[in-house]
Amino acid sequence: MGWIDNIGKAITTVLEKVRPPVAPIPPILLLCEIMNRPGLSAIALASAVIARMTAEGFPTGVNEDGSENMGNKFVLILCEELIKEIQTNAVVETSIPPGAISSSGTGANMGGPVSISAYNDKIAAVKGLIR
Repeated sequence: MGWIDNIGKAITTVLEKVRPPVAPIPPILLLCEIMNRPGLSAIALASAVIARMTAEGFPTGVNEDGSENMGNKFVLILCEELIKEIQTNAVVETSIPPGAISSSGTGANMGGPVSISAYNDKIAAVKGLIR
């Protein structure tokens, strides 16, 4: 089975070169991007798909007999159900590395005010949803 392992390693090497890991985005820029995204939209998705279909030569206008193009209706229904499924059931999982979360505060004791700072010392698991 050594040759199978060699083929697997060769394929993995090629894929790693073709698709390198995504470059990290500074947290402040990521937050700005998140705050400006409108969220998923079935109408926007369907419009993009239909526009692409038009560009690729699919008939998307009214049928020759004047009836509604059922292909467009199908695309809209498919997009609505896809977005609904993602928004209802998708779960995003990620982790936060040690030291990535910081906190500071002020407290007091018998000696007077005390300033504190803290960082997460373990990997934090985070779950989220898609809107």
